[in-house]
Amino acid sequence: MTTKSKFTRVKWIAALTLILLFLSLLTPFFLRLLPPTLPGAMPMFETLSAEWKGAIDLVFLLLVSLLNACFFVFFVRLFRGVNRGKIFVPGNARWLYAGAWTPIVTLIYRLVYMCFVNGCSGLAMTVLWSQSWHNLTLFSGITLMALLYDVATDVSEENQLTV
Repeated sequence: MTTKSKFTRVKWIAALTLILLFLSLLTPFFLRLLPPTLPGAMPMFETLSAEWKGAIDLVFLLLVSLLNACFFVFFVRLFRGVNRGKIFVPGNARWLYAGAWTPIVTLIYRLVYMCFVNGCSGLAMTVLWSQSWHNLTLFSGITLMALLYDVATDVSEENQLTV
């Protein structure tokens, strides 16, 4: 991928991040609209057994552990690169891209757990609505940082080649 196309992606992700930040600032206004429109609800599967609840928790725990391990690998590679005098390690941005999915997985887990296991009350949906903007903003921000790190790595490599 060329540096020019990465700059285009950076612009789009930065715009998306700003939009999501703006929407997260508007969350208190959205919260005033939601509770009267959402009646209390029952879970979709009232007879969901304890084994399935445990399986949902286990899958979530494994996914989040795996994605947090991606962040750990990124920082280990970053610190090893700093010890060698190189901040922008080639191929290191992919670990940030993978770790950026952590807030999305958390959001999906909350949605599944509320709708399928506990039921969707108005208050629970209000909290989910509020947290969804923050999780999407976090995902977008981490992706933006990964893109910037990727562009900086390319620029760093080009500077080393020209010197």
